[in-house]
Amino acid sequence: MHFGSPDNWDDFIESQMPQILELVVGTWEAMPPPAGNELEDTVSESLCRALRQSRNRCDLPFRIDTQLVELDPAADQDQGRMDIVFSPPVPREDIYFCLECKRINVRGEDGVRPYFVEYVRFGMFRFVRGQYANSVRNGGMLAFVLNGDVAGAIAGVEGNVRANLRDLGMDAPGGFQASIGRPGDDRVRETKHRRNGQVLPFAIQHLFMAGDPNAPLRSNTPPTMQKGMKKKATKRQSRKKPTS
Repeated sequence: MHFGSPDNWDDFIESQMPQILELVVGTWEAMPPPAGNELEDTVSESLCRALRQSRNRCDLPFRIDTQLVELDPAADQDQGRMDIVFSPPVPREDIYFCLECKRINVRGEDGVRPYFVEYVRFGMFRFVRGQYANSVRNGGMLAFVLNGDVAGAIAGVEGNVRANLRDLGMDAPGGFQASIGRPGDDRVRETKHRRNGQVLPFAIQHLFMAGDPNAPLRSNTPPTMQKGMKKKATKRQSRKKPTS
């Protein structure tokens, strides 16, 4: 294998796709469920730490990082901060498998917010336009379905995918296909896209991971304020009552 050849390393990443998907699904299932309205970055960082600690990770020749920035995206595209990145042992920063994470069906006091449009517009488009993974042929979208309704999340996202077929470089009727990397799992789907200047299609793996519909909601109080309030309460409790 030529050490710096993108094509050879991309073939290698594709050959490892079943193992990568298995690791992500298995790690998610072993994690404590996030709050019903937890922040995207918080869930992504917790998952990345769990992936690193997973015993199964030692079987994969990848470094796992979070919040990486590719310095040279496609022309006219801004740099993007990638959520979770699997990097093989090659001295090129543009060869990797990226998982872009998005919240779906976020629970709140006023109901459930779907965020299906954001999944497509601020997730899938970043791959199709070359902001992410411009030198490889595979990428991944990871949906945190915080209300647990995976079937509803898949249907909602699929409707938005079909509404954006042309911009996504897809042929009608569009929609999801079974994942080549994990064909027996209905929570994992696949889409293929045409990108400008590239002959081979770009494949996106879509993982819809369920949260707990009964998980408590995250407090809206900022953590720094919570910490300060706790310290004040402890200080008040420690005061001695004046003697009469």
